[in-house]
Amino acid sequence: MASHPRGFVYQKLCIDFAALKHACPKGIYVAPVPDEPLKWTGVLLPRKGPYATAVLRFQIDFTSDYPARPPVIKFLCDVFHPLVTPWTTYTHTPRALGADTMSSADEDRLPPGGLTLRHGFPEWHDDERSVSQDKTPGLRPTRAEDGARKAASPPPPHNVAVLQYMRVIFESAELLDSVPLEFAANTSAWHAWRSHRASTAPAAPLPSGPSEGSISTVSKQHQPGGARQPGQWNWQGVWQDRVKNSVAASRADQALFSTEDHGAINFRPWDVEEGVILPVR
Repeated sequence: MASHPRGFVYQKLCIDFAALKHACPKGIYVAPVPDEPLKWTGVLLPRKGPYATAVLRFQIDFTSDYPARPPVIKFLCDVFHPLVTPWTTYTHTPRALGADTMSSADEDRLPPGGLTLRHGFPEWHDDERSVSQDKTPGLRPTRAEDGARKAASPPPPHNVAVLQYMRVIFESAELLDSVPLEFAANTSAWHAWRSHRASTAPAAPLPSGPSEGSISTVSKQHQPGGARQPGQWNWQGVWQDRVKNSVAASRADQALFSTEDHGAINFRPWDVEEGVILPVR
């Protein structure tokens, strides 16, 4: 009797988690969710940058065919970030009805709080498009062609690389500068970041081309009726205010002591006077 695909994925996740004990990025805590073999829960504590004091809870849902498809990473509080879908957006997966999870390769269909991996791990999404083409009538590859494509494909990213990417996107201004508008999960945060960078570092122009929908390009375009597009809005101070609100929300009792982590990672006050809170496993 053949083993269920979930069994192979679970075994791989066990191996991956064991590796994290020696290679987990600093400032990140993760733990498997009891009784849910394809779900992890975690906390990200950025050590520098605008989110330096935030306590960002998140969940990772692995698909039944992981690592062929990327996991779905969802933050449990509203995070104002170019690569994180805002909570005001509700989206659905285009995959078959009845699928237990959606994939972050489903373009523009991440759940609220979902982290897009298109910018950091394009190989996952390139592979998604190849699979989609394979299912198109008349384009199904031969067994030899399919084997050659898989042999030429790079190995899927490891969970350590994904967690490292999560840490860097909250600490590296240079990485955010490199994100084109087409890869942004929150276009408002993208425009706000660009405006913030332009006001704080005017001598270092941000890399952006016409195809990326830069502010300078969008400002020359108008919607019917003369309505201004987002690139023409006044974004001054928006980044600082929204990030400040996100950090405060992440440290609120409702977020810190949420039951959505299934009790795998808990918090307790460490020093009431200084207001320091540390995760406890």
